[in-house]
Formats: sequence, structure tokens, C-alpha cells
Amino acid sequence: MTDAPRVGGIMKDTTTNRVGKVMGFIGPYVQLRPLSGGMEWDARPEQLVSTSPAEALSAGVAEANSRSRYGVFGAADSVLPAAAKNPVTTTEAPPPSAECTVAKRPGYEDLHSECRETQDVFLPGSTGILLRPHCGCDCHTVADLR
Repeated sequence: MTDAPRVGGIMKDTTTNRVGKVMGFIGPYVQLRPLSGGMEWDARPEQLVSTSPAEALSAGVAEANSRSRYGVFGAADSVLPAAAKNPVTTTEAPPPSAECTVAKRPGYEDLHSECRETQDVFLPGSTGILLRPHCGCDCHTVADLR
């Protein structure tokens, strides 16, 4: 190991050959997160090596390419529940739009009418690929969501 891991540093795990950002320390382990975000993994400090700026950039590009191939929810080998991989099947309400979030503040209540996210937006020509879910704010009527 060339440098001691520090929170926010970019390190390479030599056992998995993955590059990640140091998020913290739990017991004898260092927690790393993929550069593009996602599920953290644990590594022993002695199995980590520093990365050069070129290696960090290369790992970030590889992560972005993986997301573009396998979708926004991570690569095919990611450890996510089945419902998290398909936003159409999730039971959670989508987050409110920016307009509805601001409209909850005093003096901005009229912004609810400006919300344009009143419908799910699907990828044209596809079957079930959701680009953006509708606004999850309860201010919209059922007629708005059709």
C-alpha cells in the first residue's frame, strides 16, 4: 500500500481489482463505493493501493460505460433487489417534482399548478422502459395523472 486510505480518497482494491472512493472505516475494514455511486464494499487496508489520476479517470469512465449498457440502476452483477432494478414495479411513490417541492414552502403554494410531471414518461418505441416517473406529490388529482 503506497498511501494510507483516507475518507474521500480514491483507492484500488487489489483483491477485486475495483476502484472506489473511501467512504469510511468500520472495524478493520475500509468501506469503498464505486466512483459512479452504488453499493459499498468492504476491503482490508493492506489490500488497497493508491490510484493515479489516469487510473481514477479510467475507472470512472468504465463505470459510466457500464451504466449506459445496463441502465441507470447499475450493472447486471449489482446486488439490488429486483424491484429496485425496475422502477415500474416499485411500490414507493416517486419523489415530488421541483415545483411541488418548492410549493410546500409558505408563499409558493401556487407553484403546484406549474408542475409538468403529471404523467409517467416512457421511452418512445419501447415496452415498459420508464424514463421518468410522474410527480409523487399528493397535490395532483387523479385526473391530472391520466
